[in-house]
Amino acid sequence: MKVVVVGAGGLGSYIGAVLSQAGHDVTLVVRGVHRTAIEKNGLRVRSHAGDFDVNVRCVASALEVDAADLALLVTKTFSLDEVADQLVHLSGSGAHVVSLLNGITAFDRLEVHGVSQDVMADGVAYMTSFRVEPGVVERKAAHQRIVLDASAGPVSRVRQVFEGTLVEIKTVPDIKVELWEKMSVVCSLAVLCAIGQRNMGSVRSHPYGAELQHRVIAEVLDVGRANGVPIPSGTEKKIGETLDRFPDDFFPSVIHDLNQGRRTEMEDLGGEISRLGRASGVPTPLHDAGTVIVNLAEALNASG
Repeated sequence: MKVVVVGAGGLGSYIGAVLSQAGHDVTLVVRGVHRTAIEKNGLRVRSHAGDFDVNVRCVASALEVDAADLALLVTKTFSLDEVADQLVHLSGSGAHVVSLLNGITAFDRLEVHGVSQDVMADGVAYMTSFRVEPGVVERKAAHQRIVLDASAGPVSRVRQVFEGTLVEIKTVPDIKVELWEKMSVVCSLAVLCAIGQRNMGSVRSHPYGAELQHRVIAEVLDVGRANGVPIPSGTEKKIGETLDRFPDDFFPSVIHDLNQGRRTEMEDLGGEISRLGRASGVPTPLHDAGTVIVNLAEALNASG
């Protein structure tokens, strides 16, 4: 298949590399030194499952691509509006569009921009990969799974394109529940590491770490339930077990971006939970604190 990955950061580059290795015609939408390094030396993936290199086509915009079978949106959440015209273009030329963004608003925002529901799916990616240097990405943790709504149009194409790879494709009857579960994971990681100013191992080893983790998970899920999402009662325990499986040296992408001086997704993660909590009458003190810490650090980075 012809696959376009819109947003070739850590995760997008990794997914593109996996699909290229599987034999698909992959184009990465990427700019700057990362693109320069990929075009010069290829894209290198480091992973405990084995390192590998691929050569992939790079473009600055998907508007340069005539047609594709599948478009994967893997930008940061704050870049969606900037690239939406590229997804409209690709969907108009026959591509099915799958959003793998963090957060809970991507599907609605893409529809507003003009991408048809019939060719679009909200997806949840359980993979962790960071760009460690130009042209090089490193996959962290063992999980490799993409979850889609069972009734979404792109499901069959996604299954086909990932066939033979190590990435598991799973479907669920209500993707909103899955989106909120993923939201609880990424928000909790970001808030815990922001408040603690340390990696997950340091936070969980503190005498108050387990209780703090329990409370931050509960904030997200309470906000989701207050907004009509049918989150099962046992989800708190499930998310806690997920967080416990992250390596001790793990930093979430928000903290990784912050340490690299890049803009973070905190406004669409912790900030969104804080805003929705206020609108629905659910207290979110930990998300408030984590968001303030990250926002102030971003402002300091921006000031030089």
